[in-house]
Amino acid sequence: MSQPAYEFNEWTNTQKLAFRVAFIFFGLFAIPLDLGFYQYLWTIDYSHLTYREINESIAFFNPQFINIFSEGGFFGYESYVNWPFVLLIAITGAAIWTSLDKKSKEYNNLYYWVRVLVTYRVAYAAIAWGYKKLFIMQMPAGNEGLYNTEFIDFFAKRLYWEAIGVATKYEFFLGFAEFIGGFLLLFRKTRGIGAAITFVVFGNIAIANHAYDIGEHVPSAGLALLSLFLMWYDLPAIWNLIVNQVNTRVVHYYPVFKQKWQNYIRLAIKWSGNFVYVILFFALEVYGYTHNDFYKLPNTPGLPGSKGYYNVTEFKLNGKVVPYSPLDPKRWQDAAFEEWSSLSFKVYNRPQQIEMFAAGSYPRNDEVYDGKWYFDWRGDIRRFGNTSKKKKYDSEKRDLNITWELSGLGGRQYYHYKADTVNHVLHLINKNKANRDQAQELHYSRPTKDRIILWGTNEFKDSIYVVLDRAHLQYPLKKGRHANLSYTP
Repeated sequence: MSQPAYEFNEWTNTQKLAFRVAFIFFGLFAIPLDLGFYQYLWTIDYSHLTYREINESIAFFNPQFINIFSEGGFFGYESYVNWPFVLLIAITGAAIWTSLDKKSKEYNNLYYWVRVLVTYRVAYAAIAWGYKKLFIMQMPAGNEGLYNTEFIDFFAKRLYWEAIGVATKYEFFLGFAEFIGGFLLLFRKTRGIGAAITFVVFGNIAIANHAYDIGEHVPSAGLALLSLFLMWYDLPAIWNLIVNQVNTRVVHYYPVFKQKWQNYIRLAIKWSGNFVYVILFFALEVYGYTHNDFYKLPNTPGLPGSKGYYNVTEFKLNGKVVPYSPLDPKRWQDAAFEEWSSLSFKVYNRPQQIEMFAAGSYPRNDEVYDGKWYFDWRGDIRRFGNTSKKKKYDSEKRDLNITWELSGLGGRQYYHYKADTVNHVLHLINKNKANRDQAQELHYSRPTKDRIILWGTNEFKDSIYVVLDRAHLQYPLKKGRHANLSYTP
């Protein structure tokens, strides 16, 4: 219920001091402090706006001025080093505030506004993460190359992602839990239950991130902490009702706007945010889903009818037949064509730099675990990267730069190809960013629907001739454990 401010009791000195600390601490958590964030907003190509840009603008940001380059700094408790740093800022600010403000008897108005700020921060982030899973984009189903990768070649994060990806109904449920929690936060009457849902959901996500070295535990735990802050206002009344079994009235403070224009501005800001992060976001997600624009998957169709796993029946290197060998770094052991324009093959005894995940919190290949602390006043520059230039949509480079197929996986070489279907030539480029200089040009023929013959120049400028025969594999992960499976070589 709404009551004017004068009906609320005067706060104690302890309450006022605690609020000053909380106001600064949670306020800093709820607003983007990264210089790169605002540069990112400037560099977006708004003429080709997609759901990805809206998601990036709300899902991730949290105070990140200190990075520790170590295993614990990326995946362990040391990664929370910015929390005590922000708390120190809050305590210092509260001390200065206390020395300057001796007259205020309560802070109901400020308490209301910081809760509003935190509410929409959590709500829009929860909706953003929910949309990712509702449209089965965050954890897409596996592909041919992945299904034929040895278990030992998986990063822990990739194992977790694939475990969720094969259970699309469960992924949809997780997305619904995130979405409904955020959606309920948008309404005053359901804000409490919405905060409880987001606290449980994001707390669970943070734990899973720790267990599988996923790398997004700090943003997830931060959203859980903000949800707890929202719940805190109602917890005493809930405790009295449920535990002490005492009749309780929950009293909420709402400011009174004396001028109509003040209320108009409030409504304009509120509904502008709701339009962008709920309605427009949903529309762009639907457009991406219906136009095959999954941000982790290429969308250029591959050779028609080529999708599948292939045995290497014959392999020639510079005109000489090369028999199977577990020690040969150039002979293909198998190959996989995807439904999009990707070809992967397995070679033994060829070390490669594993493609890292695109997540901003994940260590880069060039970041050495030296255990040192790195401070940057600009904030989380690792996540937002180089934002000095306007980003233009480039459909030609899209599929090459989407490296989810090989992120966190070893054992296979992944290539993006452009098919010249007139001259029957495949122009291939290694998708691993560390090996982008490796290219192949292979002619192809298809004497039967299950045989593909490739010949041309490989990445080492050698002449190769490869005969591929499709193996009609049936994957239990796709068919289900009750399916009647058979194997036709």
